[in-house]
Amino acid sequence: MYTSQFSEFSYGYALTDNILHSGLPATATAPVFPSLIAEGSSGGGYDVQIPLHPVPIFLQFKIPQVVWRRSFKMPAGFTKPYLRMHLRTKRPNQHRLLLDLEASGKLVAYATPDFWQTNQLDAYFAAQEVPVRTRYFTPSEIGPLDDKQHQVAYCTGNPTAWLFSEPHKLDGRFDAESFGKKISTAVRSARRQDPLEFLNQLSSMISKLTISRRPRDSRAETASPSHLPPKMKREHEFSEIARAAREAAYLAQVRLGCTLVITGKKQ
Repeated sequence: MYTSQFSEFSYGYALTDNILHSGLPATATAPVFPSLIAEGSSGGGYDVQIPLHPVPIFLQFKIPQVVWRRSFKMPAGFTKPYLRMHLRTKRPNQHRLLLDLEASGKLVAYATPDFWQTNQLDAYFAAQEVPVRTRYFTPSEIGPLDDKQHQVAYCTGNPTAWLFSEPHKLDGRFDAESFGKKISTAVRSARRQDPLEFLNQLSSMISKLTISRRPRDSRAETASPSHLPPKMKREHEFSEIARAAREAAYLAQVRLGCTLVITGKKQ
């Protein structure tokens, strides 16, 4: 029994890059990574990239443990090797935080590869297939857990998944197509929001959820000086959105261990 041949960082990089260039799994909506928003571009453009009807998605990257041994707890229909994704339930209880985040109406998922070898990661990365070769488990599909050790077991080619320590089968489908349908449903019901207000609310929500510092009041920062020429005023507004986007991405990563992706309708 051992972990995948690649690291969590390598998998997260490959998944992020593929989502950035080929889109979210099984959905046509364009993704935005707030951590990558820059203040302007080399061509002088300051286009606001946050959708007007935004949907935040929180992804927790996991790499699985590879199980070679056969035991009486091996789920029916599984073949060797199968994979196990470990959950963090001791303090700080990440799983409980993600359950609370999902309960607030946000789309949250553990993203874990349906493979474990480096040559597979290389091939799927080159083919832009890492997102569709990934399993997506929402915290609510796993359910509340105590502080003992818990893992989700799954097997390449088998759509089912099991929760351990005391094994029971999880309800639902966890493939990319099913996750894409959840994204599409969220996009269809997304309400129109001001990008800066949306990002600041995200940061405030994460801060309150993780019982951290009091969110700063950014109203004074966000007001665009009325005396500025239109171009400079637009640049100032984009600079504020870029700052707020990076702060939301930072809080998601540091406080929740998640990568923040934003999608939605532009109009």
